[in-house]
Amino acid sequence: MAAHSVADDIDFASLSTAATTNEEQEPLLFSQQQQQQQQQEQQEWQTDPSQTLEAPLRSDAVPVFAKRLTTVLGLSLAGICMLLGLYILYIILHIPKIIIAVHGNKPELDAASLIDIADESILFSARLQFPQRRHRAMSIPFANITIFHEGDYVGWLAVKDFELGDTLSAIELYEVFYIVDQQAMERLVSETVARRRIAVEAHATVDMSGFGMLLPTVSVRRKVSFMLPPPPSSANYTLHDVSGPFVDDKNGSVTAHATVKASIPFKGISANIDPLCFDISFCDATIASVFTGPATINLSGDVDIFSAINIKRIASNKHEQALADLVRDVASGRDIRFSISGANPDDNCGSSTAPLWLRRALSKAMVPVSIDFNHLPTEQFPALDGLVKDVVVDHFYANWNTSSGFNPWIAVSGQTTVQLPNPYGANFTFEIESLVPRIQLVDDKKRVFATVDTPSIPLQMLQISPLTYSIKYDFDHIGLNVAERRQKQFTYTMQRALIDRHLLVGINGTLDVVFSSSIGRLRIDALPFYRTVDQTFLHQNNTSAEHITEQIADSTADLESIISKLSVGRMHITDTSESLIAMEVDINIDNPFSYGAYLSDIAMHVSFAGLRFAQIGIRELSIKQGTNRVTIHVDFYNHPKDPRQRMMFLQASSGKPMTIEISGFPNCTSIAPLEASLREFSQKVTIDTAKLKNGHGRLALEQLPKVLREVVFHAFSLSVEATVVNPVSGAGIWLQAIEAIGYHNGDIPLGTLSYNFMADASRRMPASSNGFLLPFNQSVTTPRLPIIANETSIGWDVVRRAIGGTLDVDVFTNIQILVGKAQFNITAMGKNAPVKIRF
Repeated sequence: MAAHSVADDIDFASLSTAATTNEEQEPLLFSQQQQQQQQQEQQEWQTDPSQTLEAPLRSDAVPVFAKRLTTVLGLSLAGICMLLGLYILYIILHIPKIIIAVHGNKPELDAASLIDIADESILFSARLQFPQRRHRAMSIPFANITIFHEGDYVGWLAVKDFELGDTLSAIELYEVFYIVDQQAMERLVSETVARRRIAVEAHATVDMSGFGMLLPTVSVRRKVSFMLPPPPSSANYTLHDVSGPFVDDKNGSVTAHATVKASIPFKGISANIDPLCFDISFCDATIASVFTGPATINLSGDVDIFSAINIKRIASNKHEQALADLVRDVASGRDIRFSISGANPDDNCGSSTAPLWLRRALSKAMVPVSIDFNHLPTEQFPALDGLVKDVVVDHFYANWNTSSGFNPWIAVSGQTTVQLPNPYGANFTFEIESLVPRIQLVDDKKRVFATVDTPSIPLQMLQISPLTYSIKYDFDHIGLNVAERRQKQFTYTMQRALIDRHLLVGINGTLDVVFSSSIGRLRIDALPFYRTVDQTFLHQNNTSAEHITEQIADSTADLESIISKLSVGRMHITDTSESLIAMEVDINIDNPFSYGAYLSDIAMHVSFAGLRFAQIGIRELSIKQGTNRVTIHVDFYNHPKDPRQRMMFLQASSGKPMTIEISGFPNCTSIAPLEASLREFSQKVTIDTAKLKNGHGRLALEQLPKVLREVVFHAFSLSVEATVVNPVSGAGIWLQAIEAIGYHNGDIPLGTLSYNFMADASRRMPASSNGFLLPFNQSVTTPRLPIIANETSIGWDVVRRAIGGTLDVDVFTNIQILVGKAQFNITAMGKNAPVKIRF
């Protein structure tokens, strides 16, 4: 910031005019005085009688005397005018020298330091650089500068022996500004802070004899007005050494400490500022006070300020209403406009040592500050899922039926623990006594399409330790109410979530909340909030049942702890044809928890490799606490000539992962919005059949009906027999043919089996039998089926060593069965089937 040059403060035109005016007016004044004096002396001489009596003059001597006196006076006046003209000419000849010296050495402020601010003076130093130095010497023996503000005398500054030699390019100043009127100084500082503008009038008296002997002292007046730069943005602030907030038990307030490091646009300026205290106001209510200092400003523009902010205890209705409006503005995303002013100097907040006039000036200044909370950096804030430590659901029930297709509802109660990070040892109290939400759902065009019922029991948040909270909720009936003529928006939102895997919905509403904290009780009605939920789920080709299960288990609790026992009960065939088997499967669910749901009906198609092989549906799903029976309706489509069907059975029995596709279809449910969403729904799911078969996975079924009870191999007769129980009722099931190959450890062949039950049955009952009948729920043993032995000795060595015991055998099987009217060719791979070896 370049300093004002001396040449800018000297009015050389007025100086020349003054000199010329003196030269023209002074001889005229001298001539008039001389004539008046001569007339007066002549009158006194003529009227004095003593002159005629004592020494009468001759009449011829009077004119000679007058002539001589006139000549002397004229010569004197001419000499004086000549001297005055020469002096003015001397001044005029020095004016170019002064101008060249001043304008050729315009200074720039290189560095400045505010050393001390006292009640009656301000001590400072400055270093001036002269980058356009023309090697012209400049000397000012004395200069006095007085500062006025709105006509009031504020103070003065005297500079002595200001000299700049031919070789110097910088000069150091160490000066004192003396405050004459402290009230005028208060007004100057107060208006400067409030308006960010300095407006003063400077009167300067400069001794010009340093540019030439006998040069006069010049007086200059000039008005100075310029804007101060705006404060630095919030991006230039960082907090260090944070502690708190702490509860002040004496005052009932909350205080936090921190060191603020900032960067200001002023470079080359340093200062040490005594502690100061400020009040922060919102809506004309003082809500906090800030104690700052001592503050250190470095030459690089870096500022270190120790700060302590004290949140005041709620003392009045006006104070509470201001805090409520503040929270509403933050929730609405508006810019928050605070007012900052100096604290009352009589309170001496924080034992400030700053001069009284400075504290009074700051208390009269009101500086508006605007904060945009929407653009505050959030990368250091923890994610919400990292704050939730424990979720306990005591009761949950969901209901969605045909009659309430557009009005499903849930009931939920429980508690959740939320732990906020507390790195600074905060110990204040903050609880929610009551929170009642009023929620609307809006689409991507900001149109409300549904509302959520207001809970009759408010939510509560209790503080169990510093910054650790327990949120308790008990919502007995929270219903979703789709607005009239907004069913399409609701259906479209569900379609996008289920089909496109993209949930996009706006949650709009208000909260009635009552806070209880260390600064008092605060009630906020109609607190607005809005949040856009924009969530993209897993892509349909990258979803597995195991992955979905792990996500559910990680976010809530292990699925095994939610459903402790899941078993298959009745399996009944209701209808068969050559291409269809319709059956009902009862699933028994032992639910020890208060979780429940009701869904009127739903059905889905199941496909493998593009082949639709089943339709699975539930006509009424009702789960409550305790033992529940859910009936699943399965329509199995038979494709005997399609190789994909045999491949499906093989892959399902091999223990390897298999991928199936679940999809909706028209009229898959009687719930209108759900049907519209599911008719185009499609989801591929990868199932690890090894975990299903061995019971190690979370989705494994316990107490799966055991069809194959025992397999016995007779070594002497080289035959095998199996004991089988058919758990399916409603239709006859016949074994018609079987082909099998047995292996040990996956690579040691033991023998092969090939048997036609139809040929054996025709010999016994040729007119009526379809093969070997497997009656419902009866244990039957097949006849001994001959085994073609392996020619190698390795397999027989394994069998011989296992006589009297059990041998694990991998069996590759191709079975032909008849279920009612449907004939199936099933290819399966049995892993580690236990076979008893008998002699």
